[in-house]
This record gives sequence, structure tokens and C-alpha cells, in this order.
Amino acid sequence: MTDFLDRDGKRIDQVLVTFFAAPASYTGEDVVEISCHGSPAVEVQIVNGLLEAGARLAEPGEFTLRAFLNGKMDLVQAEAVRDLIRSQTVHQARVARDQLDGKLSRLLRSAKERLVRIISHMETGLEFVEDPVEPDSRDDLLRDLGRIVGRIRRLEESFRVGRVLRDGFTATIVGRPNAGKSSIFNALCRSDRAIVSTLPGTTRDAIDQTVDLEGIPMQLVDTAGIRTARSPVERLGVKKSLDYVGASDLTLFVVDRSRGFSAEDARIWTELKDTPYLLVVNKVDLEAVLRIPSELESGARCRSDVSALTGEGLDALRRAIRKAVAPESDWERERVVITELRHKECLQRARQRLCEGMKGYRDGLSEEFPLYHLRGALSELDAVTGETTVEDLLGQIFSTFCIGK
Repeated sequence: MTDFLDRDGKRIDQVLVTFFAAPASYTGEDVVEISCHGSPAVEVQIVNGLLEAGARLAEPGEFTLRAFLNGKMDLVQAEAVRDLIRSQTVHQARVARDQLDGKLSRLLRSAKERLVRIISHMETGLEFVEDPVEPDSRDDLLRDLGRIVGRIRRLEESFRVGRVLRDGFTATIVGRPNAGKSSIFNALCRSDRAIVSTLPGTTRDAIDQTVDLEGIPMQLVDTAGIRTARSPVERLGVKKSLDYVGASDLTLFVVDRSRGFSAEDARIWTELKDTPYLLVVNKVDLEAVLRIPSELESGARCRSDVSALTGEGLDALRRAIRKAVAPESDWERERVVITELRHKECLQRARQRLCEGMKGYRDGLSEEFPLYHLRGALSELDAVTGETTVEDLLGQIFSTFCIGK
């Protein structure tokens, strides 16, 4: 503990100074950390004092960039630091933590080691032409390459769920007036966010709120009832509702169990039938009048029967929404998922190069032709973890970090 003094020798605060010696610090360099009391005014004075003494403010992501450059972590782990800081739900934090712990890096390292062994074997056959690779050995190498391709393909496919876990998704509630859209919106938000009224057309504009859906951030949107509009304002509301349907990851089509299937319901279904939607049958606490067309129900991801008034079926609806965007088998098992588009594109290019190399090798071409593609695939895998990353890419990635970290 010591006093931090200003340029006139007056005490600003009593602080704790901690020294982290290289290479055991976060960045791998000698680091001094100053811990002060949490007053913003005190923090500003201390930072200004350090700047006056010759220090400078860190660039966005500079500490993590230094850690990467000093070999404390690879690029996948560095990107995971940013995702962990930004995480808002338990599962977002878990996915980021797994990548920071090196799960994805270890899986890629294993695939790269197997690919290097294959490349080395083929290069041996190329160098020693008097001792060619036997046909059985060729088959073994092709099988090993096929296993690597399969692993990379599974990682590619995990991006669909990984993106949802990291960034969340948008779900839009649509239906005709008085179907109970706003009541379902409030129930899913667990708050009275939208005005609920028996008068049709109460909701004229879209209302949205972010909801933690069992660990996945969901932007839930309540829209105006879709019907033949009687005023310019109502027509704008209906148009905006249809626009939201086109931009959403999932649509909740709410129908009223106590009323017959109308031309308005049919029009709504026509607008969303080619998009992912759940059929939500509301007001199960009332007598059933509704007869749902078979093609509407068969086209839905699933059907949920609920009562926004009593709460019946709402937990099942939450599970159905989650399953529609992130199937449980894809994200709750001990399985590595990728969350970055950059990773997916590198893996896609690596898989394509591997497949091209396998085809040439299977067709009996000399080793140098498939080797060209296999080395290219190895380079793409290296790019994921940053082993062959150019300076421009590093600048682009670390500029997305918060200041300093």
C-alpha cells in the first residue's frame, strides 16, 4: 500500500501497487497494476498523473494483442477474451470460456498434426521415387484425410448454433388483432412491456425487448396486428410487421383458439410460410372453435398450445423456441462450437483444399499435385489460430476490443 501523489505532492488516494514479472503476467511482459478506490474522479486523476509522467493510453485490445504476440495465447483464445467480456448469459460465457481454455485450439492442433504426418509421408514418396507409396498405404492416407475432412465439416456446421449462442437471435410475434400477441410477449418477457387491450389495433408499432431464453439472448418483437388496415397509421404498422418477419430468425404465428380461422390468418400464413415459424395456439382456457389447415400446421417447426392469461404451456413454448434455433443436442453436449465467421471461412477453405487434394491423390496423380492442396489446407488451419496471420488481420480483430483489454 502506498500514497498516489499529484504533481504538487498532494495525496490523490491510497493505492495498492502489484508487480507481475515476465513471463508470468497476462501479456508475458513486466506489468505494474495500480488498484485504487472506485471513485471515477480518483481514477481520472490517477490516469492523468500517469499520462503526465510519460505513460500513454492503451489501444483497443492492446494487452491481449501483446499476450498473443508474446505467445501467451493463440488467436482463437484472444478472440475468446473479447467474447467473454461481452457475454450477457451463462451459455455465452461458457462458450467463450471453453475457447479461452483452448478447446477449439486443441482440436485444431490434433487435426493439423495428423495432416502434417500425411504430408510428410507423401513428401517421402515424392523424394524417394524408387520407393513409391504402396496402394494399401495410399488407401490408409485417404481414409485419414477423410477423417480430417469429417472433423472440419462438423466444426463448420457448429457455426449455426455457435453464432446464435454468441450473438443471440430475433423472434417476431405476428397474428391478427386480439389474438393475444402482446399478452404472450409480456409473458415471455415476464413484464408488462406491451399494452394489452380488448380493443383491436392497440399495438400500432413494433415493441422489442431482449430476453434471456435459458442462456440464449433473444430479441423478442411484438408487432401490430396484421389485417386490412383502416387508416394510414395502421397500414404502416402492418407493413412494419411484415418487414420484421422477413428479418427475423424465427416467427411466432399466434392464432386464437376461440375464433375461426379467418382470411386474415390465411394472409399472414402466406407471408411467412417460407420462413421458419412456430404455430402458437393461444387461449386454450377457452372453448375450441379454431380449425387449423393441415398445411399450416405441417409447415411449422412445431405447435405450442398456450394460455397467456393463465400461463399454461408457456414453459413448453420457451423450450420450443430454444429448440428451433439451437437444438439441445448441438449445444449442451461436451462439443466444441465455433462462433466466429472468420473461423468458419478458414475451415471451409481448408476442407475444400483437402477434398481437392484427395481427389487428385485418388485419381493417381503424382504426389506434388495433391500436396499443393494439402499444404494450402494446413495454411488455412494455421490462420484460425493465428500462426500465419498477417498484420492487417490482427489490426482488424483487436480493434473490436474494448479500450486497453
